Amino acid sequence: MRMTRQRGFTIVELMVAATLGLLILAGAISMFISNKRIYTEQDEMGRLQENARFAMNMLIKDIRMAGHTGCNDDAATVTNHITGAGTATNIHSFIPVEGSENGGNWQPSGASTDVGSSDGISLRYLAHTDNYAMDPAMSTGDEEIYSSSGSSLDLGDRVAIADCNSADIVVVTGVTLTGTAGCVSSGPTNVACQDELGHISSSTPSGAEPGNATSALSKTYDEQASVLEYITARYFIVNDADGNPVLNRRSGEAAAEPVIEGVESMQFLYGEDTTGNDRVADTYVNAGAVTDWEDVVSVKIALLVRSINEYGADKDTQSYDLLGTSFNPTDDRRRRRVFTTTVQIRNRISGDS
Repeated sequence: MRMTRQRGFTIVELMVAATLGLLILAGAISMFISNKRIYTEQDEMGRLQENARFAMNMLIKDIRMAGHTGCNDDAATVTNHITGAGTATNIHSFIPVEGSENGGNWQPSGASTDVGSSDGISLRYLAHTDNYAMDPAMSTGDEEIYSSSGSSLDLGDRVAIADCNSADIVVVTGVTLTGTAGCVSSGPTNVACQDELGHISSSTPSGAEPGNATSALSKTYDEQASVLEYITARYFIVNDADGNPVLNRRSGEAAAEPVIEGVESMQFLYGEDTTGNDRVADTYVNAGAVTDWEDVVSVKIALLVRSINEYGADKDTQSYDLLGTSFNPTDDRRRRRVFTTTVQIRNRISGDS
């Protein structure tokens, strides 16, 4: 019998080839899905850790500086001239550390504004600038402050004129730029490189709100003084327009600004030096249980931070312990981590700063 040459594939061969192709394609799809899941998890956890690190760094910096008054180490010698600062509930009152317990009023001032969904903390201090007082020295406390130029002080800034004996906090109500353009100050007597800072108490110009209650400083300052920035920082958690928790920071008269998203809960314990005046905390309590805020020498922080987006199939159903406070978030597909640290308040001295 004469054999004919075979051409093409049989149906069995085609079915085998198709099956092998499907297996290879299924493996490739499975690998793609797995890699995408790993990438998403790593990306979300990376953002979570970055948000937590940024939030902690901000809090730690301000807590460490709380109560700082320059080379003077006694907050009792600080005179605050800002309008309203004489009332404890005012944001400008020079109370170094305040706490809000679970959305309650701020302690020890009793203020009820800017309270969030969990604990909050307020810090106040004087921060270093490159600006210093210059000749001619003040002859009366009402006079303008002659200062070195080039530090970008502006109308409405909250500053303190301070030496190692006292400090006076004011709102800058006028800036006269008398310094020569491009001038590099060579010392406190170089009058070609100086600005004049006004601190009047009447007719507060627009942009310098709330102004000063009094314009006369507690004393006259000379070239031994520095011009420091008055920092007021208040941290609390509120939900944004989409219902997501955000860590907010308010600075002075400015509206609170959202700074870190995904911070779901924030808890603080305050370390009181109750015996020995050795600047070592003898007990840690929440804001509502602090006996004397001037004895607070350290702060424990706990943050619960969640991923920005939901991913994966597993729901987070667990509760979290934040310094003894239990927090049970919504059972969703986000990932969460707790971050804790303890911060020493460096500017407390012998429990009576």
